Amino acid sequence: MLTQTVTELMKFKRSKIGWIVAFLVIADCFSCFLQLGAKDLTWDMFLNERYMNLWIRPALFTFLTGYLFTRDIGSQSASMLFTYPFHGSQWYFSKLATAASIIAMLLALSFAMRVLIGLPLLSEPAGFAILSHQFMQLVLTWLLYIVLIPLSACIALLVRSTVLLAMVSLGIIIPSFVLGAMSSEYMNLNPWLLPYLYSHFPSNLPDMPLWDKGIFVTGTVAVLSMFAGLYVYTKKNAYYDDRT
Repeated sequence: MLTQTVTELMKFKRSKIGWIVAFLVIADCFSCFLQLGAKDLTWDMFLNERYMNLWIRPALFTFLTGYLFTRDIGSQSASMLFTYPFHGSQWYFSKLATAASIIAMLLALSFAMRVLIGLPLLSEPAGFAILSHQFMQLVLTWLLYIVLIPLSACIALLVRSTVLLAMVSLGIIIPSFVLGAMSSEYMNLNPWLLPYLYSHFPSNLPDMPLWDKGIFVTGTVAVLSMFAGLYVYTKKNAYYDDRT
């Protein structure tokens, strides 16, 4: 599967989606400078990117993951993939692995950029204990986003259009506000909101009333989406319908 993953990464590198990535970098820089206006800003506060996890990352990562699938549908190049001596499931999981790699790269870039910006501007020294703790928080956030990758892939296989995928990606936060308006305890039922809740309420992580429903719903949706997406990709031959 490594060969397929490298192939997917090279295809992603040659795409025009880099403008989306550039937008994330600019938005993150803007968020950094907004935070620097706060008084008594600590490294823990500065590196806790809860607003990125609330507004931009869920939509962006959903779109980037789904784009790996809708790109092949739009270009009708998926049929060529199935001529290689690899099972369809290998291509499916290689795309998921590619999405995980891209998300890891973007999170690492964001973390490094914030450290570089904060070093000359924050009064608090950047000790190893602080940076290592925040790095581990970043890894855990990445793992939460990885859990959402199968759901994004399943959505892309269902909508089968990059334009529709973009619209869905922009609208995934809306259910959080609808559920939050009903009661704040229901906000964690939106899987895309779990990384934000983790970054915003790290001290409440052991509190079962906040996390048990959200983790259960997210885990269930992720497992069902993975099998549903795999079925559509390999058994239903969704891509070949475009050639008829």
